Amino acid sequence: MIELEPLAPADAIAAYEARRGRLTETFSWEDLFQDEHATQLTVAKSAGFSILKDIDAALVKALAEGQTLAQFSRDLTPALQAAGWWGRKDVVDPSTGEFKRATLGSPRRLKTIFETNLRVSYAAGHWAAFERAKVDRPYLRYVCVLDEATRPAHRARHNLVLPVDHPYWNSWAPPCGWGCRCTLQSLSERDIARLQREGERLFFEPPADTTRTYVNRRTGEVSEVPDGIDPGWAYNPGKAGFRAMQATTSLSDAPPDLAAAAAAVPDWLLRPTAREFPDWFDQAAAGGRVEPAIVVAGVFDPTLLTALRSRGIEPASGAVTLSQRTVRHMIRDTKTARGASVPIEVLRHIPEHLDTPRAVLLDRRDGAVVYVFDVPGETKRAGKLVVRVDFGEKARGESGRQDRIMTNSVRTAGMTDLATLRNAGAYDLLSGSLGESV
Repeated sequence: MIELEPLAPADAIAAYEARRGRLTETFSWEDLFQDEHATQLTVAKSAGFSILKDIDAALVKALAEGQTLAQFSRDLTPALQAAGWWGRKDVVDPSTGEFKRATLGSPRRLKTIFETNLRVSYAAGHWAAFERAKVDRPYLRYVCVLDEATRPAHRARHNLVLPVDHPYWNSWAPPCGWGCRCTLQSLSERDIARLQREGERLFFEPPADTTRTYVNRRTGEVSEVPDGIDPGWAYNPGKAGFRAMQATTSLSDAPPDLAAAAAAVPDWLLRPTAREFPDWFDQAAAGGRVEPAIVVAGVFDPTLLTALRSRGIEPASGAVTLSQRTVRHMIRDTKTARGASVPIEVLRHIPEHLDTPRAVLLDRRDGAVVYVFDVPGETKRAGKLVVRVDFGEKARGESGRQDRIMTNSVRTAGMTDLATLRNAGAYDLLSGSLGESV
């Protein structure tokens, strides 16, 4: 039976809900890789059997009711057997058309499905708690189950303590492989003092990573995987799940099609937290290469999506993205010299301006969405962010793979007179207020 840390189920369930909107049939576990799992639910060899809805329903029930593996398997097995997804069979690989002998449903497969999905969901729920509490509990501790089944590389990291925001957790964050039982535990300064009094050695240099080259047989993608981490697990499942939760939290009451549009973002694309964004912005503004070079800064909320639809505009995605190139454009010297730029300190909080704008307008001339926000010290002017709907560009994710993405892209920012924005011939007020009727 799987053993999990006690956790308010709402966090784990919310993390799972962020994935279940996309049920993706696959043939191989390599068809979806690493953080692609944060927003999609799949089971290898599910292609062609229409079983994902049954597995999804069983996992939701297991999370909500705290079921054991035995209860999960007992409830799900009859549906899988009725669908013909059981035992060893010849199945067709959709990518090649070839028949291959494979094990479909079995007690062992159900154990893997149950443990993997629950552990990933709980990891995301934990990360949500880490983010909420990191002012008072700023450290994370790597904790192993110290028995004969523990991997040596994981045992070597037992009691490793680093800040919540330390980049080490971007790869070494449990679960770090199939069947990994390690966890992360948040600590306060008082917790650390207590553990040290009890003789625990907490602060030490992480073991030096050695890596091996791994080639994904389905996509051809080449990556360097740290020794001790299984291929496909060299990322932070908890953080990826938490970010997927962030992207969908405000959409819980939206109609299904609107919610899907607002959540449709590339699986690797990151949405920095309010604390992380200023650091990313500073690095992007400084020049040189910053990773990632493009981030999700916000989302079109359901009300805005509805307003756009009523005007014949149907975005393919609800994500609002910002690139390093645009950041550099915002702060270029010539624009600053003529006083048209938004103060840098204000730009460092773009996610807040997108989440709680003073008003949102539609530019009647070119179809751009304009977010309007107050700037300290200004009474007759306001800041604006100009967002192009369904803007296509290429961007490189953390894995190094370059994807073609279609999002709503922040293209520029600037100061503008409120009187200009009140011109009904040029702008259509979608939400909020500019102080006078438009």
